[in-house]
Amino acid sequence: MDSTTDIMIALRAGRALLGLSQEELATLAGVSRQIVVRLEKCEGNVLTESLSRVRTALEGHGVVFIEATPDRGPGVALARGRAVDPADRG
Repeated sequence: MDSTTDIMIALRAGRALLGLSQEELATLAGVSRQIVVRLEKCEGNVLTESLSRVRTALEGHGVVFIEATPDRGPGVALARGRAVDPADRG
């Protein structure tokens, strides 16, 4: 994705795609739930490292981030062949 804001916008969609709560995503990423909340609100006072950890956790569970174009905003998809297994959240 081409901007930090685009990534922050797509994080919530990625979490929803996997059916994760904010707490579950925070645990997977090794950050606090409050960090996830601030990222999803696009607050600018979050360390780049925290953003990277959350994105990496989502990507590790099959979320693919799709860059924005002039015609549409950023998006997410689930990688083909990637079944979402609730037991595989750790």
